[in-house]
Amino acid sequence: MQEADRMAELTNRKSFTTTLSNDNVEKLKTLSEKKGVPKTKILDDAVNTLYEKEESMEQEAKKHKGIVISVSNNKGGVGKTTTVAALADLLSKKGKNVLLIDADPQGNLSNTFNYMGEGQNQILDNYLGNLLKDRMRAVQDDAPDKCVKLDYFILNSTEFPRIDLICSDIRLDGTYAELNAGGVRYAYIIADIIEEAKAMDKYDYILVDSRPAMNNEVAMFLLGTDYVIIPVEPAKHAILGANAMARFVLTTAKQRPGLKILGAFMTKVVDRTKSFHEFLPMVQNGWDKMLFETRIPYNQDVINSENLSAPVTYRKPACKASKAYIKLCDEVVARIEQQ
Repeated sequence: MQEADRMAELTNRKSFTTTLSNDNVEKLKTLSEKKGVPKTKILDDAVNTLYEKEESMEQEAKKHKGIVISVSNNKGGVGKTTTVAALADLLSKKGKNVLLIDADPQGNLSNTFNYMGEGQNQILDNYLGNLLKDRMRAVQDDAPDKCVKLDYFILNSTEFPRIDLICSDIRLDGTYAELNAGGVRYAYIIADIIEEAKAMDKYDYILVDSRPAMNNEVAMFLLGTDYVIIPVEPAKHAILGANAMARFVLTTAKQRPGLKILGAFMTKVVDRTKSFHEFLPMVQNGWDKMLFETRIPYNQDVINSENLSAPVTYRKPACKASKAYIKLCDEVVARIEQQ
């Protein structure tokens, strides 16, 4: 830059008074002499560099906001709910805000966080089934502006301030039947609800506890999902269920190109048993690099914690299962960041 241009750039500036440490004063003086430019220009460049770096970090953070993960398997009892609850707890401990969607009419995730606890005798009006009914009415009446605000259906907990939940119970089965009867016109209702949640710009992660099935409502949740994680129990039927679910996800991805299988991991592992070592090669060969390194051991503390209405990582943070879930959570976050 010519001297005249440099001087022109330095005109019409707003001045302010600031204080630098003696060390930085000397550094500023040295840089000014080496570069042959005024100290004010060096300060300007430094502020611009810091500002651009901050903007870049904000943009990068936005890429990793509102990430939707469905934990799915065609077979029940393989640890889907346990995994969703543990990941939510661990992500919240990392300072992340998490929205949980209990998509299973059994309502086990809702029970884990004590929203539908035994003996409470509560039948909540603001649960997933009524949210879906509200959105179906809006489609029928062509009146999206008459939808009840999503906030109404999101439950908050003082015990888990960074974790919110859209709960469910057995009534959801009937709502799913209505949803399926609606055919194509209702196909994207669930995906639209997930987009509403993302648009709130509150949640870093949205975790879906899928029902153990491969049907229309599971596919509808996948249409709003970014990544699928598949828990695999080292047993024949669970492995077959996981493989079938992977094929189902890949088929659904034709309608949602951004949908990916993030990986599979082994649950309820008792590594000293003969059956585990018999089925291990089947899982490793089938999933190869998509298999997470972490294996979740079978642990009675998981059951005890869920009986106390809390994730195992919350009630029993030092147990073997919790320590394994901490490693799994780190693996999940690392894989997403690599995408």
